[in-house]
Amino acid sequence: MDKNTFPEIASEVKILSHRIRSLKQEVSSDAVDMTLEDDLFEDDHKELYREQRERIRSMNVKKKRDFVFLEKVNGEIVNILDGLELHTEVFNAAEQKKIVDKVCQLQEQGRKGELKRAFTAQGKGRSAIQFGCCFNYRTSKAGRPPGILRHETVEPLPSLFKLIIKRLVKWHVLPPTYVPDCCVVNIYDEGDCIPPHIDSRDFLRPFCTVSFLSECNILFGSNLKVGETGEYSGGSYSLPLPVGSVLVLNGNGADVARHCVPEVSTKRISITFRKMDESKRPVWFIPEPDLQGIQPIIPCELNTSGSSDQCILVSENV
Repeated sequence: MDKNTFPEIASEVKILSHRIRSLKQEVSSDAVDMTLEDDLFEDDHKELYREQRERIRSMNVKKKRDFVFLEKVNGEIVNILDGLELHTEVFNAAEQKKIVDKVCQLQEQGRKGELKRAFTAQGKGRSAIQFGCCFNYRTSKAGRPPGILRHETVEPLPSLFKLIIKRLVKWHVLPPTYVPDCCVVNIYDEGDCIPPHIDSRDFLRPFCTVSFLSECNILFGSNLKVGETGEYSGGSYSLPLPVGSVLVLNGNGADVARHCVPEVSTKRISITFRKMDESKRPVWFIPEPDLQGIQPIIPCELNTSGSSDQCILVSENV
């Protein structure tokens, strides 16, 4: 063996050892970004590794679509939950922390008056920050109906939120024909809630909400309402929203059943992503260039032995 090859072998062994350590750390900590892996590859290999890892993680997302609860609506028995989907394990612990930290930063900016549409909780409400468009939850004192305020300006989607949107589409949580172009961040403190409502038709279906910090229940019911004592009645179905999960609302689940979040027992954050009806968009609105043409990931193809011909990495904790 040529003595000149020994340094090359030593270098390869060092890289392999580093690779093994990195994988162990990745499994234990669920690292957000790919810096450890990127350091191990030449530039032309980084993107391939990232795509393989993302494909496998997308395949590990758990999806539930068979929600059923029958109610009599306008004289007919219908499944008021038809169209709901719950996707869990979409964001790992480290990714959730990064998103929560960003929301806390935005909340502080809102308190300082640096954001145009940041609302502080009143009574048992919750704090909210709007991006991409301004909208009224209910008829305003000036008589403006609920929906998008086309002549009001607001901050664009933060870069991190656009990365979330890309994941939702690429990982088959939302269809590529309904890429969100706006969102609202809801920040709940203990005792905060959202009253029963159906989201404005100024926003297309489906839309989705992502949950962070703590699990809570969302109530659905075609006759859901608030009683004189402040208690909710008519809530037929209670659905737990795990931390890091995405609830997609479509069909009857979005337009027949009203929904609400009762008083939470601890701090919670949610981000609701929606796509505006083009005819309702703000007059100043310009589509985000980096949210155009997003396509879902093609799942790995398994051969007859059950292994993948296209995905090199195999791990439940990738």
